[in-house]
Amino acid sequence: MQPKRVMMDGVLQRKVRAFGNFSEYVPVGLLFLVALELMKLPTVLVWLLGSALIIKRITHAWGLITTYGLSPGRAVRFFLTWFVYLVGAGVCVYYGVVGILS
Repeated sequence: MQPKRVMMDGVLQRKVRAFGNFSEYVPVGLLFLVALELMKLPTVLVWLLGSALIIKRITHAWGLITTYGLSPGRAVRFFLTWFVYLVGAGVCVYYGVVGILS
Protein backbone atom coordinates (compact mmCIF):
# COMPACT_ATOMS: atom_id res chain seq x y z
CA MET A 1 0.00 0.00 0.00
CA GLN A 2 2.86 2.39 0.65
CA PRO A 3 4.08 2.76 -2.99
CA LYS A 4 0.57 3.57 -4.26
CA ARG A 5 0.15 6.33 -1.71
CA VAL A 6 3.52 7.84 -2.58
CA MET A 7 2.56 7.75 -6.27
CA MET A 8 -0.76 9.44 -5.55
CA ASP A 9 0.96 12.11 -3.47
CA GLY A 10 3.23 12.84 -6.44
CA VAL A 11 0.21 13.30 -8.71
CA LEU A 12 -1.40 15.68 -6.23
CA GLN A 13 1.84 17.61 -5.88
CA ARG A 14 2.11 18.03 -9.68
CA LYS A 15 -1.52 19.19 -9.88
CA VAL A 16 -0.97 21.76 -7.14
CA ARG A 17 2.17 22.94 -8.95
CA ALA A 18 0.26 23.23 -12.23
CA PHE A 19 -2.41 25.34 -10.53
CA GLY A 20 0.26 27.52 -8.92
CA ASN A 21 2.01 28.08 -12.25
CA PHE A 22 -1.29 28.97 -13.91
CA SER A 23 -2.22 31.44 -11.17
CA GLU A 24 1.23 33.08 -11.38
CA TYR A 25 1.36 33.63 -15.13
CA VAL A 26 -2.19 34.12 -16.37
CA PRO A 27 -3.07 37.32 -14.42
CA VAL A 28 -0.14 39.21 -15.97
CA GLY A 29 -1.15 38.00 -19.43
CA LEU A 30 -4.72 39.12 -18.78
CA LEU A 31 -3.47 42.56 -17.72
CA PHE A 32 -1.65 42.81 -21.05
CA LEU A 33 -4.87 41.91 -22.86
CA VAL A 34 -6.87 44.50 -20.91
CA ALA A 35 -4.25 47.16 -21.66
CA LEU A 36 -4.26 46.30 -25.35
CA GLU A 37 -8.05 46.41 -25.44
CA LEU A 38 -8.10 49.80 -23.69
CA MET A 39 -5.61 51.11 -26.28
CA LYS A 40 -8.20 50.28 -28.96
CA LEU A 41 -5.92 47.84 -30.78
CA PRO A 42 -7.31 45.63 -33.52
CA THR A 43 -9.53 42.96 -32.01
CA VAL A 44 -7.72 40.26 -33.99
CA LEU A 45 -4.45 40.96 -32.16
CA VAL A 46 -6.12 40.81 -28.76
CA TRP A 47 -7.88 37.55 -29.65
CA LEU A 48 -4.69 35.98 -31.04
CA LEU A 49 -2.63 36.83 -27.97
CA GLY A 50 -5.40 35.76 -25.59
CA SER A 51 -5.97 32.48 -27.40
CA ALA A 52 -2.26 31.77 -27.56
CA LEU A 53 -1.85 32.48 -23.85
CA ILE A 54 -4.71 30.24 -22.78
CA ILE A 55 -3.78 27.36 -25.11
CA LYS A 56 -0.14 27.48 -24.06
CA ARG A 57 -0.91 27.63 -20.36
CA ILE A 58 -3.40 24.76 -20.54
CA THR A 59 -0.96 22.59 -22.50
CA HIS A 60 1.81 23.54 -20.07
CA ALA A 61 -0.33 22.45 -17.13
CA TRP A 62 -1.23 19.20 -18.91
CA GLY A 63 2.46 18.51 -19.57
CA LEU A 64 3.30 19.28 -15.96
CA ILE A 65 0.63 16.92 -14.63
CA THR A 66 1.34 14.03 -17.01
CA THR A 67 5.15 14.05 -16.91
CA TYR A 68 7.50 14.00 -13.96
CA GLY A 69 10.65 16.09 -14.02
CA LEU A 70 11.96 18.10 -16.93
CA SER A 71 10.54 17.59 -20.40
CA PRO A 72 11.19 19.39 -23.68
CA GLY A 73 7.46 19.94 -24.27
CA ARG A 74 7.01 21.75 -20.98
CA ALA A 75 10.04 23.93 -21.68
CA VAL A 76 8.79 24.90 -25.13
CA ARG A 77 5.35 25.78 -23.80
CA PHE A 78 6.91 27.81 -20.99
CA PHE A 79 8.98 29.84 -23.45
CA LEU A 80 5.95 30.33 -25.69
CA THR A 81 4.15 31.86 -22.72
CA TRP A 82 7.03 34.29 -22.33
CA PHE A 83 6.82 35.00 -26.05
CA VAL A 84 3.22 36.13 -25.53
CA TYR A 85 4.43 38.32 -22.66
CA LEU A 86 7.13 39.91 -24.79
CA VAL A 87 4.80 40.55 -27.73
CA GLY A 88 2.18 42.02 -25.40
CA ALA A 89 4.73 44.23 -23.67
CA GLY A 90 6.26 45.34 -26.95
CA VAL A 91 2.89 46.25 -28.43
CA CYS A 92 1.90 48.10 -25.24
CA VAL A 93 5.13 50.12 -25.29
CA TYR A 94 4.88 50.83 -29.02
CA TYR A 95 1.28 52.02 -28.96
CA GLY A 96 1.91 53.90 -25.71
CA VAL A 97 4.78 55.85 -27.28
CA VAL A 98 2.81 56.44 -30.47
CA GLY A 99 -0.12 57.69 -28.37
CA ILE A 100 2.10 60.08 -26.43
CA LEU A 101 3.87 61.44 -29.51
CA SER A 102 0.71 62.00 -31.55
